Amino acid sequence: MITFRTDASFIRDNGDGSISRVTAYFRISPQLVTSAQQLDLDTILLYLNEQVQNYNGRGSGFVLDYVNRFVLCIAAYRPLQGSTFVPTPEWQLKKECVINVQNTTDNLCFIWAILSAIYAPKHNAHRLSHYIAHKQNLNLDGLQFPMSTKLIPCFETNNPEISVNVLYADADSRGFFIEYLSPHRERKHHVNLLLLDHPEDPMKRHYVFIKNMSALVCHRTNHQHKVHVCNSCLHPFTNQDTLNRHIPYCIRHAPQQVEYPDPNNRNDCTLKFRSKQNQHEIPFAIIAYMETFLTPVERAESEESSGLNVIDEHMVSGWCGFRLTPHEQYQKPPYVYSGPEPMKKFYEYLMEEAREISRIVRGFVPMNPLTREQADEYDSALTCANCGGPFTNANRKVHHHCHISGNYLFACCNRCNLQLKPKKIKPGQKGQQA
Repeated sequence: MITFRTDASFIRDNGDGSISRVTAYFRISPQLVTSAQQLDLDTILLYLNEQVQNYNGRGSGFVLDYVNRFVLCIAAYRPLQGSTFVPTPEWQLKKECVINVQNTTDNLCFIWAILSAIYAPKHNAHRLSHYIAHKQNLNLDGLQFPMSTKLIPCFETNNPEISVNVLYADADSRGFFIEYLSPHRERKHHVNLLLLDHPEDPMKRHYVFIKNMSALVCHRTNHQHKVHVCNSCLHPFTNQDTLNRHIPYCIRHAPQQVEYPDPNNRNDCTLKFRSKQNQHEIPFAIIAYMETFLTPVERAESEESSGLNVIDEHMVSGWCGFRLTPHEQYQKPPYVYSGPEPMKKFYEYLMEEAREISRIVRGFVPMNPLTREQADEYDSALTCANCGGPFTNANRKVHHHCHISGNYLFACCNRCNLQLKPKKIKPGQKGQQA
């Protein structure tokens, strides 16, 4: 499996002698390369050129300057497909929930699993000899063996009375992943298959028929009797009526597996707010309001929008920015702009505000003297006002104050005091916010 990624630098003349520069990132979809299917470089270059033209052809004015990086990624491709016989894992064997046909001499385990569901014998269902005569009843046109899950829609098209779901087992967690969910729900024969891994050969997999979904997922419920399992989310229900009411809502979403928290892990099974340092008032915030108008999108551009029928596009005509802060000495009136290149002006406004706020935050104002009430409150405090934990010799009690106004705020532990310090933007450093 091969894919390409590239970073390219684009420039634009601003008309006043200055130049704006941005970096754009492009990639192509992974391509499968085998001995029979060679890498098509011409198609890759054509696809990258189309992305570049689409990037600078929307009126931004940016043109390609140079390519910063061109990365080739190569990964081994291991498609999920069934082949020959793989023994049933011990934890599934005890449940007696699958029929594992022992096809030791061919790669047709998908076919034998389907036939074991439709033509189930009374005894020795694992024997291949029960199903060889029924193979001719299936239409196998266009299929390749070993059978991969991506060919199952073709099989369902060829055999309109059969629908197939495929689960993939995770031996470590004893959980299941829905590898393929059939869109056909009212067919005469519905077959649930399980795809097994060989314990010693990771390239070998094997389809088996799930004859009892209730037994397969019984470890996920405390119910002592048969359960009714949703094929889309694998959730077990105690009665069929509840499952029938659930299905119309579940099929609106992509197939998924519900994973429950570990009841033995208090941190995992308890929903709790943990980022307590984020519950306090921040010193600065920028509020912006954009005014836009709709402009029609050309049909050629709309057709390239990933299947969406784009009709109009919002174009910014003006904006208003306002610095919100409780510190009166740093408050400013709203800034309003309406004119050419509004987004460029908005970016410049944000960068100037960021630099000015950073200068304010970098400054350190010592704590003001405590009032009698504040001193009494600090002396009587036994727990941290931020995390609620007790003070210890290793995590002592300290004064937490505002580094901008110097006002005392509350008594907190030393660990929280360090976490509550405002984050600063240092010159030349990126990725942090004040």
